[in-house]
Amino acid sequence: MGLRSLLPARDRRVHEMRLQPGDRVLLYTDGVTESRMSDGRLLGLERFAEYVIRASATGEIAPETLRRLIHSLLDSQESRLRDDATILMFEWQPSR
Repeated sequence: MGLRSLLPARDRRVHEMRLQPGDRVLLYTDGVTESRMSDGRLLGLERFAEYVIRASATGEIAPETLRRLIHSLLDSQESRLRDDATILMFEWQPSR
């Protein structure tokens, strides 16, 4: 995620992990963690991570976790974000 022309011209590292059934991968831009909550504070990485972990721990499915998070962000910003905010979550469920 990001524009290649804006990234430094250096070697990139590739990370590989073996996913287990039910594992989730979450990608997001800084517009998510830098969004302001209704109290004026930034959401921040810690609150963002806590929200996602808590929702996952209760068994909430990935689409519902994202739907609730997105609505929470939009509600606190009067449906207008000040920065780009992209969130992508997928869950590995191999076919049987």
